[in-house]
Amino acid sequence: MSTMTIYYLFLICLLLVLAFFWGGYFTKKHRHVESALLATNEQLIAILKHSSDAINITTVDGKLLYINTSFEKMYGWKKEELIGKPLPIIPDKLGEDEARRRELLLKGYTISNWEDKFLRKDGTFIDVNVSVFPLKDGDGVINGFAAITRDETKRKKVEQQLKQLVYNDPLTGAANRRSYYERLEFAITKAKKNKRKFALLYLDIDRFKWVNDTMGHDVGDQLLQQFVTCINSLLPTTCSLFRLGGDEFVIILTELSSTDAPVDFAKQLIELLQTPWCIQEHQFVTTSSIGISIYPEDGEDAQTLTSNADHALYQAKADGRNLIRFYEHQTVAETTA
Repeated sequence: MSTMTIYYLFLICLLLVLAFFWGGYFTKKHRHVESALLATNEQLIAILKHSSDAINITTVDGKLLYINTSFEKMYGWKKEELIGKPLPIIPDKLGEDEARRRELLLKGYTISNWEDKFLRKDGTFIDVNVSVFPLKDGDGVINGFAAITRDETKRKKVEQQLKQLVYNDPLTGAANRRSYYERLEFAITKAKKNKRKFALLYLDIDRFKWVNDTMGHDVGDQLLQQFVTCINSLLPTTCSLFRLGGDEFVIILTELSSTDAPVDFAKQLIELLQTPWCIQEHQFVTTSSIGISIYPEDGEDAQTLTSNADHALYQAKADGRNLIRFYEHQTVAETTA
């Protein structure tokens, strides 16, 4: 055997040995990667399963492939009821919006922080915040969508409670002074734009102090509550009642059908508010007085309109109570003289 032949045989053996060890290295590396991927997959499954947010995966045509436990708890359906079927949580009224969002998703866009009301199995609705993103296969083709839904019901409830504290009187539930001035400014802007009139009815309970002094403040508080309920039963849906403080209230009476509309409504109120009150063990009757100012004749800004309606109420009190008075310029002259 020649020296050259021996040399080639040596090289072949060396390459075989290297290939053996190299193959073993890559086999070990592949097993390590496979093990890591398996562990990652298990972690992802655990995250999906135990997430407090509802998670669902659908095909591009909307059939459900996966829902987690939080989805079942949030919406009331079980996996076996939904898998392979269309997603039932989106109300029919959102059909067009849903179609537009689907088109965006098919183009590769993500839908983030979509807030709406979704349907539960029992027919009720919950406030939700939803993010949806497209899923792609190995070739980059979109083959499904994944959605993460957060129940916002508690947050919305807290927001509503905070709003109530800011804009509503805690005792009677009527809108408060802050709300009044915001709504009045809006009414002025709208009336000015449309060249329309509206009325302010400033009213209170005659001798309310006597109720507090003789029957107690608890009775007085309940009287205010019943007073508001009584007025709201007569109030048109386009109008609002506001408590400015104590027993002083204002009604913004919009969309006047005639020049007589404010006084006609005020007369109905006067009559209704003479209905006997029955509070705790007390049964008694109160009367009310009402002062009226009209936009724009009696003022073109919130402060002037309110002040002039208050002056008209003062005049109703001065004239004997249980009366209605419109604001008149000479009344102010007499009062301020």
